[in-house]
Amino acid sequence: MNILIIEDEADIRRTLQELLEINGHSVIAAATGPEGVSLAARRPDLILCDVGLPGLDGFGVITAVQQIPECAAIPFIFLTARAEREAQRQAMALGADDYITKPFTERDILDAIAARVRRQKPLRERIEQLMAERKREASANWSHELLTPLNGVLGGLELLELEGGQVSPGELKELLTLIRGGAERQEKLSRKLIHHYELEQVINAPNRPSSFRCDPVACVNAGATQTATEHHRTADVTVRCEPGLLPLPNRYLTKAVEELVGNALRFSSPGQPVVVTGQRIDQIYRIAISDTGCGMTADQRDHVGPFAQFERKGREQQGLGLGLAIVRNTALIAGGSFTLQDQPHGPGLIASLELPLVPTT
Repeated sequence: MNILIIEDEADIRRTLQELLEINGHSVIAAATGPEGVSLAARRPDLILCDVGLPGLDGFGVITAVQQIPECAAIPFIFLTARAEREAQRQAMALGADDYITKPFTERDILDAIAARVRRQKPLRERIEQLMAERKREASANWSHELLTPLNGVLGGLELLELEGGQVSPGELKELLTLIRGGAERQEKLSRKLIHHYELEQVINAPNRPSSFRCDPVACVNAGATQTATEHHRTADVTVRCEPGLLPLPNRYLTKAVEELVGNALRFSSPGQPVVVTGQRIDQIYRIAISDTGCGMTADQRDHVGPFAQFERKGREQQGLGLGLAIVRNTALIAGGSFTLQDQPHGPGLIASLELPLVPTT
């Protein structure tokens, strides 16, 4: 960590700096409150501050630092000879993370910092993950995917406008097919984008609805059949489901199954089977989509997220790369999980949704 020490006693300041540097931390040091506030603008990972500073004391320092927007969340540990409960309460009321009384040992300091590292690490990792997701969303190839279907629609309409009187019935049918194809693709992309952000809103809502209910047999069959028909591979898809009751709207589960079956069909060849099962295991309902296609690498499985597409150079893919993110968010809404794993024997992938069953009594 990068740690700021604010301590007016030179011996204590020097001892602390040496201790922290020996233990792998980088240190900047200040001898007065105003100097410490100035150095806090460098955004250290943690601040160790003496309460009894002359002039601007430690309480004044933390108040001033928290008024700097980019520094307001920096963890703050007070060092003080004052052990009174009133002083400790005042420190905590001002937002201090810890309060160490003098004389203290090296272990006291290192344990306090280690505790902050443990608390900060999950938060940092989550922030970094969110930043990476937003960066991927911002850099996604939106314009190409969203505008390409419109090219066919607008191009066909332009031809009709310019040469409508000279178009033969056969050419007219061909143009109308082109226009319809572009419009349908545009609608599909738009609906998927809307559905993705609808799921995000449900996940982030302060009071997530808990009254959702759906029949997995009906939803899984509907999603698998619809997708197999669209890909002209109904003979390749087999569905076997046990009855149950799941905490999701029907359309959420149907859409998730459509995405998983569609993914299995896109990454396998005609004639290769795709097996869809729904099975009760204690209080969990496991939906598994198994294929024998090209599968995914471990790195690809680790980077599933919105606008992430794989093997795009080797396989023509239309869409925004939202399918697996939609499935993952569907599982989160139900309080379940989504996993991808290799086939145990041979090529292919098993995509699994494990969702809690709703008690029937």
